[in-house]
Amino acid sequence: MAAQANQGSKTKKKFSLATYIKETKQELKRVIWPTKNELLKNTGVVLTVVISSAILVWGLDTLLSGALGFILKIGK
Repeated sequence: MAAQANQGSKTKKKFSLATYIKETKQELKRVIWPTKNELLKNTGVVLTVVISSAILVWGLDTLLSGALGFILKIGK
């Protein structure tokens, strides 16, 4: 029964490199590329978030390592 239901469904298209490249070019023409100012602004935001996150993780790691060292020192 399932085989009969699948017969009416879409047929698979054969892959064509030429068609793929043509469609890719068409799609890239529709892309709205950012301006230089937008790009620089967004890059600044990304760098700020990455650096802030790295500092936060470093701080938590240092704090928790110190706390663990303190706990282990007391336990001896």
